[in-house]
Amino acid sequence: MINPMGLSNKHIIITGASSGIGRACAIQASRLGAKVTIIARSEDKLMETINLMEGSSKHTYYVFDLRHIEEIEFLIKKIVTEQGAVDGLCHAAGIANPRTLKFSTPQYVNKMFNIHIFAFVELVRALSLKHNLNDSASLVGISSVAAERGNTAQAIYGAAKGAMNSFIKPSAKELAKRKIRINNVAYGIVDTKMYQDFLETGGDEDVVKQQYLGVIDTETAANAVMFLLSDASKFTTGSIIPVYAGY
Repeated sequence: MINPMGLSNKHIIITGASSGIGRACAIQASRLGAKVTIIARSEDKLMETINLMEGSSKHTYYVFDLRHIEEIEFLIKKIVTEQGAVDGLCHAAGIANPRTLKFSTPQYVNKMFNIHIFAFVELVRALSLKHNLNDSASLVGISSVAAERGNTAQAIYGAAKGAMNSFIKPSAKELAKRKIRINNVAYGIVDTKMYQDFLETGGDEDVVKQQYLGVIDTETAANAVMFLLSDASKFTTGSIIPVYAGY
């Protein structure tokens, strides 16, 4: 049986794989046959993810804080040297940490932009250097509906995700000569720790009701990324794929 979303013989890097969408993507990629390299700050949580993946012995993890932008190129070189050239990236690392404008200090703004857009740009740049990416590779960022219509306390988060979206089209044009694709998946509300924290801190449940099909489970969320990482999407690039569940 043919699986158009199969990832056999592909080496995929997934950031933020210690939880949430990143962990779900790592698990799904392993089920689809990929060799997966996962990145996050917590070694314990990375090991938990590895243990949940199929064929865990062929996957590897790197403990790294992506806010150290200047060290990302070194990390990519290390991964490629030790694990081989890369066929795909999913940049799922991120934080929500909502704050109203009066509490959005320059330090907070820098923290949000570092992990969402600055790290993504540097990952793409470092990977695009000679011998790091195989031709026809696919690069995927994780964006949000907040980039289009964020709620109270999401101004900076939405701005960071909006910057990620703006990065996609011109990058796709530059990378197209090697058939390298780059896209974002923009999600509505996904059942992650961020969502649970939102509920526990008194988040407005009316916001959730706006999502007609309900809260998205992480496995289904990961499937959109798998489509983009696979050859099934070989003519999809420069796009923002909305997975809003009707939001």
